Amino acid sequence: MLTILQQLKISCLSSGIRITKIAENKLSNGGSVPLSIHEYATTGGVTMLLEGGIYINAPFDEWYCDSPEAILTLEESSDEYVVHFRGNDFHAELLPLPGYLEMNDSDGNPVKDTTMSHADRVRISPIFGCSFKCEFCDFYKQRYVCRPVKQILEGLTIARKDKLLPVKHVVISGGTPSQRDYGYIDEVYERVIRSSDIPVDVMLAPRKDDIIDRLADWGIYGYSINIEIYNEGIAGRIAPHKKRIGLDQYAATIARAVQQVGGQGRVRSLLLVGLEPEESTLKGVEFLAQLGCDPVLSPFRPAAGTPLEHLRPPTTEQLENIYLKSLDIVEHYGVKLGPRCIPCQHNTLTFPIKNGGYYYS
Repeated sequence: MLTILQQLKISCLSSGIRITKIAENKLSNGGSVPLSIHEYATTGGVTMLLEGGIYINAPFDEWYCDSPEAILTLEESSDEYVVHFRGNDFHAELLPLPGYLEMNDSDGNPVKDTTMSHADRVRISPIFGCSFKCEFCDFYKQRYVCRPVKQILEGLTIARKDKLLPVKHVVISGGTPSQRDYGYIDEVYERVIRSSDIPVDVMLAPRKDDIIDRLADWGIYGYSINIEIYNEGIAGRIAPHKKRIGLDQYAATIARAVQQVGGQGRVRSLLLVGLEPEESTLKGVEFLAQLGCDPVLSPFRPAAGTPLEHLRPPTTEQLENIYLKSLDIVEHYGVKLGPRCIPCQHNTLTFPIKNGGYYYS
């Protein structure tokens, strides 16, 4: 049985939120500050913290936000933000955008080219563009560029000093490198991990070398090895490079990562909810859970300029069904729905269940 706050989050993930003019005016400081930075499909909303530690990244200006149930407004008597939902009012804390969005590094490069903070995590993106072509993502359309290691490290240093949105851990993400750039990306991994005084996760696709072991030697905290589409037929059509890797290689890589750092949420794999039948997604949840890996359920959001830009996100009913059935699966295998970091749950189908092994970094 879902609580009303869980229903609220799921509704926002499916159909977004409406922001009233009075709330928009305060959030944007009279229009001088953007409400959101649309640098990635699943983070292009306003991020809110509601009671019980429930974080929500709620889209508000996308085409599919045409009839949201949730309404964000400003309570004038208290000057606090309130979310109206199904006859209930919930006080909300709105998380700001990072304070370095207009800053440049010492070489004049915009910090936001490589660095972006969400909730308590900073994501650094060494590679702009991507060697993979997935129809749900627009990265492959960008000109493929490996950014200088110095730029990566300086951007991270600047983000670590940000007072508006302090960060407590790092994820190295961005586009998937081509094989010719493994040396470059491995240098980034090693230098960031070894120099960081906060935990570092790496998001990467399976490789046939010993990168999983070397990352552990350098001191990695966690791995994010994302399958995204479990059904191989569907993956072949919309994520052909991932299909080429194959589920066997994913299983071997994930199992090796679990051997290196153990379970407890330190190895995760993301499944996009809404791009394959429910039964297929649930098979993917079980495939991951039996490896000791935390499945992460990420509701699909259409990205502009992609072949799937006009495909609606999954409905609230679909998300609720998959969430509840997935809970039974992960409990059976002794893992959790990830991520276990509570603020990082803002755009995933996950909740900070009491005594459930979830934490603040």
